[in-house]
Amino acid sequence: MSFHSAPIRRVLISAFLPILLGDTLAVAESVDTAPLVKAALEKLDATDLDADWFFTMEVIEEDELRIIRSDPHRAKDDRRQLLSVNGAAPDEAHLEKFRDAEEKRIGDIDPEKAGYTYMVDTDTLHLLERGDEYLKVAFSPRIAMLEKSRAQMRGTLLLNTLTQQIEQIEIYNTEKLSPAISVTVDTFRLALAFQQEQGEILLHKLESHAVGKAGFLKSFNSLVAVAFSDYRRAAP
Repeated sequence: MSFHSAPIRRVLISAFLPILLGDTLAVAESVDTAPLVKAALEKLDATDLDADWFFTMEVIEEDELRIIRSDPHRAKDDRRQLLSVNGAAPDEAHLEKFRDAEEKRIGDIDPEKAGYTYMVDTDTLHLLERGDEYLKVAFSPRIAMLEKSRAQMRGTLLLNTLTQQIEQIEIYNTEKLSPAISVTVDTFRLALAFQQEQGEILLHKLESHAVGKAGFLKSFNSLVAVAFSDYRRAAP
């Protein structure tokens, strides 16, 4: 019997058709997913928390609880105010440390590398799961301070298909990171959660965790959890 006979061809086609169709469907789903994700990211970026909203931040770091209130009517470098540290009014040392951190945070903002649309490279989207009301999508993340380690990181996001809004974004490392000379990061995780607030989808929780070593002796284990609340839209 010839290898090219019709029966053999039918057997081969029957055997490989599910695989070929599976690949085709995966590609099609990724293509269909991209416009939804892009639109949802653009919606997140259309909201400027600092400029458009009053809000409160509850920050837990190194067994310290800080309450911060953001007022969009204040000058840009003075919008966020430290209200309390572990339930007490902040002393001058806490206030100075907070002011220095705010100055650095604002100074490090690069308009070209800010926002969720930059963070989530939509050219790398890959559908992981499709549920009745959600899509779980993988992507290659972009974080300015970790640009050199991008190949060692992965991101996922959860898109609600009913509201067409992103509910979660998570970024984590798959290998050790070396963001700077003599700095090694064994564990890196950034998790963001969003929810509806007064008709908008706004940041609800943020958690970052980094474990590693700076130099040969100094180890670090940094865990920061931030809860956002008391949102109130600023008057136009």
